Amino acid sequence: MSAMRLLAALASLAVLAGYPLLMTRYPGFTLLSPRGGVVMQGISLLIANAGIWLAGYKGLSPAMRFQCAAAGWIWILVQAGGGIYMYVAGG
Repeated sequence: MSAMRLLAALASLAVLAGYPLLMTRYPGFTLLSPRGGVVMQGISLLIANAGIWLAGYKGLSPAMRFQCAAAGWIWILVQAGGGIYMYVAGG
């Protein structure tokens, strides 16, 4: 497994591990809340990780590989940043 794939998986797990902190601060954050909850966040992070895994596929053009990796990382960072912002700014 490449370092980028491992780092993406660990970052995604950290984002999901931080979700219970939001659940304690905001009662509307649940496993299956109307906006998706942790289940939908997990699915979206799986899709982001799939893009990062796809970026390692040699059959794609370098431009497509870069786009897949960039899109995956942007989404993981957006989820992490949003969670941190909600935890710090709220409550």
